[in-house]
Amino acid sequence: MAQELTVTPSASGQKLFNFLKRCLNAENNEIHRWIRTGQVRINKKRAKAFDLVREGDLIRIPPFAQNQVPASVQTQSSCDKTRAQKSLPFPIIFENEHILVLNKPQGLACQGGTGQKENIADILKKYYRHADFIPAPAHRLDKETSGLLLIGKTYQSLRFLTEYMKGNEENLLQAVYEDPKKIYHAWVYGDITDFAKENPYLCHSLYHNENQKKENVWQAFSYKNPQEIEARIKEYGLIQNTPIGEKALFACSTLKVLAVKKNKSLIEVGIYTGRKHQIRIQLAHSGFPLVGDIKYAPKKFIAANDKFFLQCHALTLPENPFTEQTVFTL
Repeated sequence: MAQELTVTPSASGQKLFNFLKRCLNAENNEIHRWIRTGQVRINKKRAKAFDLVREGDLIRIPPFAQNQVPASVQTQSSCDKTRAQKSLPFPIIFENEHILVLNKPQGLACQGGTGQKENIADILKKYYRHADFIPAPAHRLDKETSGLLLIGKTYQSLRFLTEYMKGNEENLLQAVYEDPKKIYHAWVYGDITDFAKENPYLCHSLYHNENQKKENVWQAFSYKNPQEIEARIKEYGLIQNTPIGEKALFACSTLKVLAVKKNKSLIEVGIYTGRKHQIRIQLAHSGFPLVGDIKYAPKKFIAANDKFFLQCHALTLPENPFTEQTVFTL
């Protein structure tokens, strides 16, 4: 006998395929085949994989898929909001019915991958396994980076957070006149005070070097105000082709000094763009690599007891329908 799943408010707005992917322990090709052959229906009507599901829709799945529905997904309902009893293994900074803000510890990856035994996404799946929508990270922090991580607890909030955390040419032109939405703290080698005074903005074109398996700087720019940054973006855009055939992405950050101790500096970096390893490569190229950064710091800098520290310290959201609190800090 066919089974029906009810689309709940927190799952509304997803594509049918994504909804089923979250509800069923099935392979992608299986789900596509069921939809293509009419074995999956929305409100008794044939549907396509990219049709949007809405609150209250009844999603019919074939009888043989019933064994692939997790115990948490009950007939006529895709939710049971009872949580597991075990606590999350990291501090919660903020939580409501739409958004979760957690303090990611160093050494824990956001997503699964080769050699990753544990990650944030899988932990959330286990902890919220009875929820009608499994919360997911809206952006990423490197494994060795700690700090604030935004989690969407409903499809609508996840989509909002994901889109907001992305950077593009249109909103970057306006963003450079405002405070950065993401602020990081880090320790770097050397007294960076004079450099920071002369370089309040770090602006580079970055590209990925596949042979070295890391990011490289193609061009460095010296800009002291938003007007200069805006003019550069308008003239060249955010992406340029390098002479070696790689695409270089414009990266922009702010730089402030918080403290200097024993020839090391605690700095505050605000980022306007979210390039891979952006802060690490920008500071290393400027001559002040992050303490303990074995990937980008020259070996002569690193001592045996040096500890890597890069922390997402503050996040700012615009006014939105999902939370009244819009500034989060550690």
